[in-house]
Amino acid sequence: MTADSEPEQKHKKIEDCSGRSVAPDVPEDLDFLVPKAGFFCPICSLFYSDEKAMTNHCKSTRHKQNTEKFMAKQRKEKEQNEAEESSR
Repeated sequence: MTADSEPEQKHKKIEDCSGRSVAPDVPEDLDFLVPKAGFFCPICSLFYSDEKAMTNHCKSTRHKQNTEKFMAKQRKEKEQNEAEESSR
């Protein structure tokens, strides 16, 4: 599907002072992006658009391994912070 086949209202146009349409200073491929709601896993840095995919991800070995690493890092940082506070 090309941009020419899209409905007119989806094309963003900017008019200059003479009334001529000019293309905005944005890469063309950005015109086709549409914001979507979904689920983002900050531990794995992955986005899922539906609940089933998100659920499957959370059950995956990759997610479990990343979660273990994340939790270990959190515990270590907490211990370091507590050690710093007790030495004050």
